[in-house]
Amino acid sequence: FGLRCSQAPRSPMLARGARSLRASSLRPAGLRLASGVPARTPEQTEHLEKLAEEHNGFLFGEVPPPPGEKRKKEDWEYYYPPLMTSALALFLFTWLNQPLSSVEDEAMEEAKRRMGFEPDVHFKQ
Repeated sequence: FGLRCSQAPRSPMLARGARSLRASSLRPAGLRLASGVPARTPEQTEHLEKLAEEHNGFLFGEVPPPPGEKRKKEDWEYYYPPLMTSALALFLFTWLNQPLSSVEDEAMEEAKRRMGFEPDVHFKQ
């Protein structure tokens, strides 16, 4: 409000806020991405490029066999498809054959029967 910095009232909170504003204004603009994640430094880029050279770029680092040869499967690869298929079949069987009513519904019907109410035949599924 027309006061110069030297005339402004000094408080510890204002001083801390001014320091943080000055510190943030001194940061280069490109050091943080819009998401708040720090940008990659040249050292990090160099390290990542070295890692990419060490690995061959194939899935799980497994090099494809030469043309004409078949890949040798590991032991677990023989059991995985039939076990997963049977697990899916078991899940579907149990899910499709689950009861249409819950325990609460059956308890309500039994309570109504014992109290003498007429059964709700019109709303049965």
